[in-house]
Amino acid sequence: MQVLSIALSAVFGVLYVFQMNSASMKAYTIRDLESHRRELVRDEDRLLTEVDRLRSLSSISEREAFLGMVPPEQVKYVKISNNEVALGK
Repeated sequence: MQVLSIALSAVFGVLYVFQMNSASMKAYTIRDLESHRRELVRDEDRLLTEVDRLRSLSSISEREAFLGMVPPEQVKYVKISNNEVALGK
């Protein structure tokens, strides 16, 4: 009976160590994933700020000048009497 108690205690001890090791590995993985998530959120914020900056009127004006674009001098509009795009047979 005493040998059975010792064997059961050893089995439960090994199972306990295995379970604690598994739990600590999961905690490490969760911490790593949370760190990666925070980094992605920071990158997203940085990219959204960059998009806003590039969409600003001053940024667009700077790029127009850099690319040598000029405003049109004579604008002509084409008016279509019927609103059809393609005529069917």
